[in-house]
Amino acid sequence: MLRPERLEDQVHFLLSTLVQRELRDPELGFVTLTAVRLSGDRSVAKVYFTVLPPTGGDQEAQDAQTRKALGRGAGFLRSQLATRLKMKRVPELRFFPDSTLDAGNHMETLLAELEQERAARPPEPEPEAGTEAAPAPDSQA
Repeated sequence: MLRPERLEDQVHFLLSTLVQRELRDPELGFVTLTAVRLSGDRSVAKVYFTVLPPTGGDQEAQDAQTRKALGRGAGFLRSQLATRLKMKRVPELRFFPDSTLDAGNHMETLLAELEQERAARPPEPEPEAGTEAAPAPDSQA
């Protein structure tokens, strides 16, 4: 039996190849499968994908359209996996848009904004050598 990570990689490779070469759906668009995660009992495979949005188009609408197209082809993909993998049970395929790229871009934007704010702020004066800060007044009398 294969280790779960190796099996996920193998399913990912096979599904990517099948989607690119054999799945014919005009609503599919430019889709890339980014990851496959199997459940503990290997009965469900969560397949994550990204898709290029149409020029000036809505990313969420494109994700929904691609998810429906992949869902329509799930039976075909599953049957093709069954012929290529030596498994007792082929996992059910569930498709999800991968938002890690968007999250990474958002983090990069936030870090760039912080850097711009830091550059725009005047530098704090550093204490001169040889001068000590005055001790805080003692609150006990």
